[in-house]
Amino acid sequence: MTVEPRSILRIALCALAAGIRCALAAGMMWLTSCTLWAVETRPATNLGKRDSNATNAKSLADSGKKATANTPIPLDRESELKAHGLVDQHLPELKSVLKRLAADQPRQYDRAVRDLAKSARKLEFAKNRDDRLYDIEVELLKAQNEVNLLTAKLKVRDSQPDRKKLRTAAQRLQQVQIARAGYEVDMIRARLERTQHQLDAAQKRLETKQQNTDEQLEKSYLGMLRKAGREAKKN
Repeated sequence: MTVEPRSILRIALCALAAGIRCALAAGMMWLTSCTLWAVETRPATNLGKRDSNATNAKSLADSGKKATANTPIPLDRESELKAHGLVDQHLPELKSVLKRLAADQPRQYDRAVRDLAKSARKLEFAKNRDDRLYDIEVELLKAQNEVNLLTAKLKVRDSQPDRKKLRTAAQRLQQVQIARAGYEVDMIRARLERTQHQLDAAQKRLETKQQNTDEQLEKSYLGMLRKAGREAKKN
């Protein structure tokens, strides 16, 4: 039995699609609740009018919910270019899958492109920040993608070879995650060292100011008098 690549990616993207739908639904429920609460707490000068307003508010919220669900956000060209650039450079195994999705399932293609574009921007940020971080993020992306594809493939059809591949991929992902955590520890340690140097310098300045305070006060006082054009009085 041959598993279509587009079927694998479709399953892998199912969780993302569900998350988007849940977020939109939660947002519309919140909007409906706020609208109805505002109507219910309005002074009851006209009960019939209030009931009518509540009905209209619910209708508007329901209409908004349908419009949000049925109106996809247009995919911008920049995101598409970033997504395909990422695939060309780091995830060539997704090339044919994206091509089939673009032809057969435009909405799934849009979701995949947006997710890939987000990953591309994350890599750009890492590259501008640190070469080591960039290399780790690239390996993390590849390892996570391999795990996702194998998981989706096993969901379609169980296979002992794919189970072995998934275990190997999971081990690789774990190693990269450990490397990422190690990088974070190194960055925090470096910040702590810089902070310690700053603390030592500040402590030294404090100790200097605390020494010979009478002498320093006299020097400051005489300097202020000179600025004022006055001479110090002799005792």
